[in-house]
Amino acid sequence: MKSIVAVLFLTLTSLTSIYSQDAEKMDATYVGYEDGVYVFTDNDGYRAEFSTISDEASKMYDLTDPMYVGKQFILTFTVDTEIDEDDEEVQVSTIVTLMMPQ
Repeated sequence: MKSIVAVLFLTLTSLTSIYSQDAEKMDATYVGYEDGVYVFTDNDGYRAEFSTISDEASKMYDLTDPMYVGKQFILTFTVDTEIDEDDEEVQVSTIVTLMMPQ
């Protein structure tokens, strides 16, 4: 019984740490899918590029479909640092949640 409780605790702790990354929210207009990245601009003209999207968000909206270009979205995203093939640090932005305002 103690081992089951320990496994559940570790599982919940690891899930919490995944989602407790510094997620940020953005209200932005979808520009399109260009060269493998999802591009948005906010109200100040800031261009944000996202190289990945969560399964949850991609099931709600297929952003490769041009019908979403010009549409307003509220998105939550994370930015992680990874090492590329040249052993250099790169920023990888991931869309976690995505919704269109009513």
